[in-house]
Amino acid sequence: MKGVGSVRNQYLATFCVNLLTVSYGFACSWTSPSFPILMSEDTPLASGPITSEDGSWIAAQLCVGGLIGNLLAGWTAERFGRKLTACMAAVPQIMMWLMVILADNVYYLMAVRFFGGFSGGMCFMVVPTFIAEISEDRIRGLLGSTLVLSSNLGILIMYIVGAVFDYGTVPYVLLPVPLIFLVCFWCMPESPFYLMKKNDYVSSERSLRFYRGFNKGSSQQLSEEFHIELVKLKDTFNDDKRQSESDKITWSDLTTRHARKAFLIGICLMALNQYCGCFVMLNYTATIFEESGSSMAPNTAAMIIGTIQMFGSYLSTMLVERAGRKLLLIISSIGIAVGMSIFSAYSYVQLLGYDVSLFDWLPLVCFSWVIFIGSFGVLTVPFVVLAELVPQKIKSFALSFCMNSLWVFAFLAMKYFSPLSEALGMHGILLLFAIFSLAGAIFVAIMVPETKGKSFETIARLMN
Repeated sequence: MKGVGSVRNQYLATFCVNLLTVSYGFACSWTSPSFPILMSEDTPLASGPITSEDGSWIAAQLCVGGLIGNLLAGWTAERFGRKLTACMAAVPQIMMWLMVILADNVYYLMAVRFFGGFSGGMCFMVVPTFIAEISEDRIRGLLGSTLVLSSNLGILIMYIVGAVFDYGTVPYVLLPVPLIFLVCFWCMPESPFYLMKKNDYVSSERSLRFYRGFNKGSSQQLSEEFHIELVKLKDTFNDDKRQSESDKITWSDLTTRHARKAFLIGICLMALNQYCGCFVMLNYTATIFEESGSSMAPNTAAMIIGTIQMFGSYLSTMLVERAGRKLLLIISSIGIAVGMSIFSAYSYVQLLGYDVSLFDWLPLVCFSWVIFIGSFGVLTVPFVVLAELVPQKIKSFALSFCMNSLWVFAFLAMKYFSPLSEALGMHGILLLFAIFSLAGAIFVAIMVPETKGKSFETIARLMN
């Protein structure tokens, strides 16, 4: 009689590793409830209130840290393993909250955001890799989709904590999360693939047994089943090793028609992901609502937005295999453009001095719509499309290059949001986001092929 395995430990490990992603969500949205306080006369900083210019530099450090963390994580994951790299990513999160506690000037706050971004750059490289390597084929997509959901959950929790607790209490409330992650995740085995790659066959089998839910005493009755899976795992590693030795990337590999088109689409989708304005607005949620003249308390509005974002990202996982990638991107981009345009018109009419009290609900509705429609398309689908369009031989390099481009775009968007909003007005910057989103919809309609249900060979033919 053959033993029956369980997926319980795969779910448990996914939950544990995503505590890291939840904690990164805290770092992403910490500025939303904090900036209004830091810019006020009641600022807790000994150096006094921060300026708008200070705020732009503080916000942008998340992207600088993310770029460096992204570059480092690929190397550490291969050198030291997925497990240790994930644990290393928790250290800057701990340092981040300690810096918030100690902060008495703007430079501390820049370090806070840098550490948060550094952890996020590592997190978004190692967490998907770890989850993919421990998961069975039938639940790999489901477990992999928890990355974005977990990050959005962290954003929502930060909004709630920022509204309920005062500025000085927030770090004490959130600091335990990365500590709990370290305790929980340290008990999880390394991924079986990485252990096999290091020629540690005994540990690889032990790890695989754990993640498949088989008891230690069932080795004889399950030897055939495990032999098949371990042989498959070993063959996969050997194939990858032979390919890496014989298929070194050359300049000609990066300049084929397929590669050039994939890079163009990838970079443009990364730009759309940032310049549609959703990520920036999530970092400045409370500030935007305060400046838009909405009668709703900014932190209350932020909590509503966070909840809607969670729902939107969940909906994306349900629709991406049904509606298709291209359609979701187009609908999402156009939807953002419409929402931003209406929000911009409201802000402009208010600036002209007209009575808009009957429409003070409009900023919340527009913001909610933008985040919702963005979360099930522009904010999530580009990463799926990118992984499918890139030629297999240069996939690792191309994905890393495009992710680094994303952090650069994010830095520019975060750094220049405040100066541009002051120069153009809130209505001007919102209209600019709308124009970028509409341009993105046109680009997707013309340049991006539909990849739903297509093999990599079919996609390659479409790209040539």
